[in-house]
Amino acid sequence: MRVVLTPDDLKSGELAEPGWQPVEVVSYDEKEAGEKAKNVGSTNCIWTFKIIDGPSKGIEATKLINEGPKSMGHVSNRSLWGTFGFPKNADGGYTLSSDLFEKTVGFKMMAYFKRGKTNQNNDFNDVVDFKPMS
Repeated sequence: MRVVLTPDDLKSGELAEPGWQPVEVVSYDEKEAGEKAKNVGSTNCIWTFKIIDGPSKGIEATKLINEGPKSMGHVSNRSLWGTFGFPKNADGGYTLSSDLFEKTVGFKMMAYFKRGKTNQNNDFNDVVDFKPMS
């Protein structure tokens, strides 16, 4: 076996500095919620963000949002829709779709990182807020 690890590969699993970080959306994916999920069979929308500058440059974090209205409309996610510049409907809501989400790849913004904890008590990069680049 022979493996070549890039500097980005070596950043996998590293924890970013908590606080605002400049990021780029490097991928968007959808997966069906599994048997242990509250909404079995629903769609999980998954963005991967990569820090593009500063001491944490190269570190990636993912944001999973379930397609349910309570999840999509949660206050922590509304800042994402506004930062992406998604158009609001006449009633002030949003019409969201896979096509719209796929167009976010390559988008640059600021993302707020904090420490999250998994069910196994492991630390992870939790992306909790978003705003446009200044």
